[in-house]
Amino acid sequence: MSTRSPARSGLTGLYLSLLAYGALFGLLQLKILPALGWSEGVVLLVCSLAASAVPLVWSRFVPAPQGPRPLFLPGAGQLVFLLSVSLTGNLVLMLLTPWMEKLWKPFGLTALPTPGDERLTPLVALYICVVGPVLEELVFRGVLLRRLSPAGARVAVVLSALCFGLMHHDLYQGLSAFWCGLVFGYAYLQYGLLFSVGVHMAGNSIAVLLQWLQDRGTAASLVILLLAAAPVLITLVGVLRRLRRPRTASSLPGPQPGFRWAAPALWALLAFDTIYLILASFRRV
Repeated sequence: MSTRSPARSGLTGLYLSLLAYGALFGLLQLKILPALGWSEGVVLLVCSLAASAVPLVWSRFVPAPQGPRPLFLPGAGQLVFLLSVSLTGNLVLMLLTPWMEKLWKPFGLTALPTPGDERLTPLVALYICVVGPVLEELVFRGVLLRRLSPAGARVAVVLSALCFGLMHHDLYQGLSAFWCGLVFGYAYLQYGLLFSVGVHMAGNSIAVLLQWLQDRGTAASLVILLLAAAPVLITLVGVLRRLRRPRTASSLPGPQPGFRWAAPALWALLAFDTIYLILASFRRV
């Protein structure tokens, strides 16, 4: 891994490109493309491609530290376990959502989506299951996490997951994305970009399947119950097995000197996405 300081590796430009990513996505999604009468699926695909191009093109012209090499060869068991961890976190968040809604109720606010906003068309499913995961992993793991890696694995994973969560500009989606970003970041450092893309695509595809199965009869309800219960059981078994293993020294890269938390562009990015998330999430009941 390169020993160059992250502060000297163009991180300011990266943070600004991610700020442009969020602003462009929102501008296209809320203002420009709906005025053209385009469908939701087309809007999401165009927004994702156009916004992702900013940090991806930027990264082609700025030297980057050497990307982390996969530490282990992944197996199907690892894919199932990490997928189960991400799904279990989403299930916990779903169970906590009614309790969180009670916090906003005294102020006459809700962060739940407007009824009728969640239309699942083939193009929307294509975006959620394929295009979104690929582009988001390229941007937030392949570019952001990779360039943060000299700051240490923990900082890189947490900060990239935080940016990933805030970028969704939706409170509950953002919390889910932050949790999943931690899982995807770990998968990226351990097994590489293709593996993190695979976990991301699988998780989103199961979420789409669960949405499609709603209100489709008893058999569909049983499938939903299985898809909800199985990840929890797999996660518990996997965690218990890992706790029983002898402790070994961490194989993930540690921090190198030079990372600057005080970078103004980083705080501008976090502030922009946080304010955007709050304004976009809450509405009057």
